[in-house]
Amino acid sequence: MTENRGFRRIAGAWGTLHIDGEAIFEVVSFEANIELQRGDVQIGTDVDSKITGMAGSGQFVVKHVYTRGIAKYLAALKAGHDPRFLSSVCLDDPDAVGGQVERINIGNCWINNLPLTNFDMAEVVEKTFEFGFTPGDAEVAEGIY
Repeated sequence: MTENRGFRRIAGAWGTLHIDGEAIFEVVSFEANIELQRGDVQIGTDVDSKITGMAGSGQFVVKHVYTRGIAKYLAALKAGHDPRFLSSVCLDDPDAVGGQVERINIGNCWINNLPLTNFDMAEVVEKTFEFGFTPGDAEVAEGIY
């Protein structure tokens, strides 16, 4: 059974990120999480819980190649806008079971920090962007089953 072999594990080298349909070629890593917010529910002497809300957050790291994204976002912020975007993350590992692809689309994303500039001597410059999103705007568009 080859479906349970090590080569079937998905490698991040095959991951891509698109923001509003534009490929972000210099992406190093991407992470998105949904935090479940819970309230206590007491049943007799037991304390159980109930989901009362959800919050989405994450971060992505890019190798600094272009300034255009930062300039565009900064201009929107300075004009008083709260820009939102769609992130589409695809893992297209050729060794995936059945050659399938995993694609997660996350809508209504917003940036929580805008790294303007940074560097360390003799190092490739990377920028980390933290973001939030509404979990109701996330979907598994394609999956590996």
